[in-house]
Amino acid sequence: MKINLMKISLLIIGAAMTCFPITSLYAQSVTIQYGTVESVQTISKGSSHAGGALAGGVIGAMIGPRRHRGLRVLAGAGIGAAVQGSATSGTQQQYTVSLVSGGTTIINTELQDIRIGDCVSIEQGSYSNIRRISSVHCETKTQTPQHHKSSSGDCEKAKHELTNAATDEATTMAAKKVRILCED
Repeated sequence: MKINLMKISLLIIGAAMTCFPITSLYAQSVTIQYGTVESVQTISKGSSHAGGALAGGVIGAMIGPRRHRGLRVLAGAGIGAAVQGSATSGTQQQYTVSLVSGGTTIINTELQDIRIGDCVSIEQGSYSNIRRISSVHCETKTQTPQHHKSSSGDCEKAKHELTNAATDEATTMAAKKVRILCED
């Protein structure tokens, strides 16, 4: 009788896991707020140039002999930071967003296609993200639609995969996922 209860419990847990895929776990850990962009400032990133370093690291991981992957990533990161530094003069955008729920928040990003007056979604979990959305969400307080939760969870998962990528292929795939899932 005890074995049957264990089997039944495992079946119920397994069924629940298939109903709630890993993406929904990330979506639950991400807070989504809507707001209108009030100001945009170009600010200095400092000397790190993290975005260029990330892109350069991805490129570096794809070239050169396989046995020296770590060196290739570091060299690529240095080159990427230098290229981005000269291309963007070490700057990023700082968006001040007036939230529908009240208050204001500031988010810094390399995205440059968001303008003053745009309605945006601010997604905060282990990572932060900003994306332009329909103005309907900034006109009144609305429930967060399931597809927004799903999109933010997918973005969070992609950024997590990129952070934890251990191989060249995993790094390349995760970087592509971040661009596709976080910048729409």
